Amino acid sequence: MRSLRKKLPSTALAVIDHHERVLLCRPQGETTWQPVKAGVLRVRPSALSVIHVLDPLFSHWFLAATPVIGRLNPVTDQDCRSGSMRIFVVRHRRMRTISLRARTRTSPDVDFVWHPLSDVEDEQFDVHPRELGPFLRGYLEGWIPDGVITLVE
Repeated sequence: MRSLRKKLPSTALAVIDHHERVLLCRPQGETTWQPVKAGVLRVRPSALSVIHVLDPLFSHWFLAATPVIGRLNPVTDQDCRSGSMRIFVVRHRRMRTISLRARTRTSPDVDFVWHPLSDVEDEQFDVHPRELGPFLRGYLEGWIPDGVITLVE
């Protein structure tokens, strides 16, 4: 029997701190940085979300305001990273930890690093999606409004 289940877009979390640094991750052995993978449950769609982040060592649960969402729908299917992606933007100081627990099985094979937004905006910086820097800058400066915005690669 053929599965009729539609493939859901992957969900990523772009966390920005008050120094305009962005938390990005990169699987070891790769060169491309990307927002952190997370599960996001919209509690009140215009205001609060429950966020579940799995890193190699810990399982994190947060409550945070996530007013803007970037939706990336690539035009071409050039590689495995080119699928649809939703990016939730969260301000670090507006996140409240609900729980944090060590994972039972760990394999520290992912790097998590805070990068200055100016670096992420640089054309030489290897980030996916490529438009992440300008998208976050627009959010911080207020010219990208709250709500869903589509990024085109």
